[in-house]
Amino acid sequence: MLERRAPACTPMADAVVEFQKEMDSQTEADFFLTGFPSHDQALGRLRRGSLTLVGARPSMGKTSFMLCAALAQMKAGITVYFFSLEMPRGDMIGRLVSIETGISLLDILQRRYNTEQAREIVGVLPILSPLPGNWSDEDNLKRIGELFGTIKPGSRSIVYVDFLGLVQVTGLDAAQQYAVTTEVGLALKRAAMGLQIPVVVGVQLNRQSELRKEKQPLLSDFRDSGRLEEIGDVCLGLHRPGFYEKNIPDTELQVFCLKNRNGPRVNYVLSWNGPCARAAEKAKSSWTEVA
Repeated sequence: MLERRAPACTPMADAVVEFQKEMDSQTEADFFLTGFPSHDQALGRLRRGSLTLVGARPSMGKTSFMLCAALAQMKAGITVYFFSLEMPRGDMIGRLVSIETGISLLDILQRRYNTEQAREIVGVLPILSPLPGNWSDEDNLKRIGELFGTIKPGSRSIVYVDFLGLVQVTGLDAAQQYAVTTEVGLALKRAAMGLQIPVVVGVQLNRQSELRKEKQPLLSDFRDSGRLEEIGDVCLGLHRPGFYEKNIPDTELQVFCLKNRNGPRVNYVLSWNGPCARAAEKAKSSWTEVA
């Protein structure tokens, strides 16, 4: 996605000097909050050049998780580029309105709201409108790369791709899905490093988790979908116990850290509001370090 330079090695002395300069020059602007204090405290804020993979089975909440994080980041002044390949842009804005107002997403999209709720919806639009968000439904890797090229390197920006399995690569078809996914994952990682911004990507996990008695996601669930478990710096797996077990409330979104290249593996739990498709920090933060 980014132009390649001629191959060259960096001497150790130069690498150490670069590291020291980076340490001396780093500021708070080089770290990106997620909007979930449990994540930021336990796993660390997102870093420049990092690729975070958010894996889940369909309808588990990966779009909601990423959109809630993106909304918090836009409110903090971070420029968000959101590639929405699965849903129309209007539905995504509707989700933001639902998150902000607490009005059911289905009611908003079906126009089933009363006069008071209509006022709430109209009232929140001027709050959303000036936020630094950019939307695209481009699904071709080359065209996505061209849009990446409009992002200023080192800027206070972050990219979301929802989701990786819908990105197309010219010359490769669905029968070569493993190669497609690997190529897309590598391209997004190179873009993150080249632009020095975080990139967060939704990934649909394979069906193995649904065949197990314990349905919590595992790192191996990324397999058969390219080399994603190798490429990602952080791999998260989302799980809602209430989605599978009807005898318990569907009010929690469990976030499993399946890989953390530069830190501890820590799982944490968010509150889940299904009607509003909203993930939020629980009143009392909850996380558990993985042995």
